[in-house]
Amino acid sequence: MGIVAILILLLGMVPPALSGVGLMNVAVAPIASPTAAEATPSAEATATEPPPTPEGTPAPKPSVAVDTGASASIEPPTPAPSATPTPSPQPGLWRVQGYVVDESGNPLKNVCVVVGPHGCQKYSPHTDDQGHYFLDVAASKDVTTAFDFYFEMPGRQTVWWHFIPGGPIEFNVILKPSN
Repeated sequence: MGIVAILILLLGMVPPALSGVGLMNVAVAPIASPTAAEATPSAEATATEPPPTPEGTPAPKPSVAVDTGASASIEPPTPAPSATPTPSPQPGLWRVQGYVVDESGNPLKNVCVVVGPHGCQKYSPHTDDQGHYFLDVAASKDVTTAFDFYFEMPGRQTVWWHFIPGGPIEFNVILKPSN
């Protein structure tokens, strides 16, 4: 037992001893602190990219659900030349998709598409740079499943869409500023 204690003591002393004779350099890494410019977000970043809805935010229920006929008439933006095409749904699935834009028709990025009553979650779908979202649901004419979709973004009114899919569907949304 005495030999083990001596070995542990010696091994603990080796790095400081080597450091003292210049054979091993031990340096403390500096911790970066944000500068004033980095600590405050720029007005441009805030205006163009609002923060995503925080995970676990409960979905508010607007007073009235909209039906599928309330889909906004939106001209989809042209995808960027380097955009990756959206994959087609697998057999046995119907695609629910659309675009989310502001009142001027500009696409809204990072809008949380909440499915069900549990609010925006870590793996909830979000709109891409073009304001596009999609979700695939089981295709079934025999079983009717109703869905509640909430389109949420901080600083914008939440839109609640209640529907029963009967096939692939496109639903476009205009999110107005909250009052």
